[in-house]
Amino acid sequence: MRLVQLDVLRAAAVLLVIGHHLPPVSGGLEGPWLVAAEVWERCGWIGVDLFFVLSGFLVSGLLFREQLLHGDIHLGRFLLRRGLKIYPPFYCFLLAVVVYRLTKGVTVSPGTVLSELFFVQNYGPQIWGHTWSLGVEVHLYLLLRPLLLLLRRNGAAPLRARVALFGLV
Repeated sequence: MRLVQLDVLRAAAVLLVIGHHLPPVSGGLEGPWLVAAEVWERCGWIGVDLFFVLSGFLVSGLLFREQLLHGDIHLGRFLLRRGLKIYPPFYCFLLAVVVYRLTKGVTVSPGTVLSELFFVQNYGPQIWGHTWSLGVEVHLYLLLRPLLLLLRRNGAAPLRARVALFGLV
């Protein structure tokens, strides 16, 4: 089910991130327009945080829905669905960028490509400075099963309540 409110928040996050990556305001703006442009540029990083919140909302909603429908969370099925949504477009993008760079004579080391392929670009060489957020998301998916097992163990409270309490910590 698609929620318009989430689409509006996604659009706001995109605009914030774009503002953060725009070149600094150099002229042509005055008064409140200049102030607005400078604030947009300075505060655009909030868009990345907003994307993480939205992603957490989406992921937890999918897990809660699965728990309600099936009485359990089938993590393999969940990871397969998320993987099919994330990996194919990212790998096509990675391939296109590597081919483009090679055609322009820019060297791309195998270690850098492997780092991006396995989403460990936070710890090793990277092609872009922007794919770190995908790495963080993949790490969450890898830690999800142990986290869910920990939250389900020895507790009478519903899973939703325990996940919410964990989020507050």
